[in-house]
Amino acid sequence: MSTRVHNPMLHPRVAVLVRRSGAVQLGWDPGQALQLHPAGMDAATVLAFLRLLDGLRTRAQILWRAREFGVDSTTALSLLAEIGAAGLLSAHPTSAARVRCAHVYGRGPLSDALLRELRRIGVRPSHSRAHQVPFNGRHPDLVVLADVLVPAPDLVEELVRRHIPHLQVRIRDGRGVIGPLVLPGITSCLHCADLHRIEHDPDWPHLAAQLLGRVGQASPAGIAATVGLALAEIEAVAAGSTDHPPVTFDATLELNLDSRQLDRRVWPPHPACVCRESPAHARV
Repeated sequence: MSTRVHNPMLHPRVAVLVRRSGAVQLGWDPGQALQLHPAGMDAATVLAFLRLLDGLRTRAQILWRAREFGVDSTTALSLLAEIGAAGLLSAHPTSAARVRCAHVYGRGPLSDALLRELRRIGVRPSHSRAHQVPFNGRHPDLVVLADVLVPAPDLVEELVRRHIPHLQVRIRDGRGVIGPLVLPGITSCLHCADLHRIEHDPDWPHLAAQLLGRVGQASPAGIAATVGLALAEIEAVAAGSTDHPPVTFDATLELNLDSRQLDRRVWPPHPACVCRESPAHARV
């Protein structure tokens, strides 16, 4: 994908409140709420400035518009820095940087749920169950390998060869497992994870062959929780934020569906794998 350009946007989850003192408060969590009361600005002016942070304007455009209601550039930049330091700005990439389309490969409850929910976060989904790479011409921005415990090796190899980013999502032994998120040539790959497994269990290739194509099962709540974590990772990819990158680079998120405990397991690049020797052309 092309270079990301982020326009400042006040995160939609932030409640904007006005205190009796005239200060404008962002958020209402006692430990995290931010109060804004810059010298010479009343609440109405601060609120007008906040309305400029809609993700559609560049910083330069925000500074220009702020001057129209009496906010100088120094004050505007100070407000942007203060709001940003509090973590209240949402990364809003320009349309050229978005994950527009994702291809879901798999069959089962996770695939079905992902196909429904991807549309709700603005991603156009496509779907197939075939082992081969199921698209011609323009590649999707992301491939999701869903449900199957062990994906077809030829499919995984083809995704790496074509430098197509891919994310594995499955249910394994009562755990929802998300990741690794693979950027070919940049991060570790699924073969790296296999090589690490072989170091701990030399019989892993024999076991993996028996798991090939099998689909994990979970309750509706377990499916929903796993899909929710997967969507959060896909949203992180779409946002392209360097402050809050996806947590499944070189790692998996593993949710115990009984205890609800969430763990992160690291899968670093394996020295015996050649995946990082290929040019880093991943487009996400």
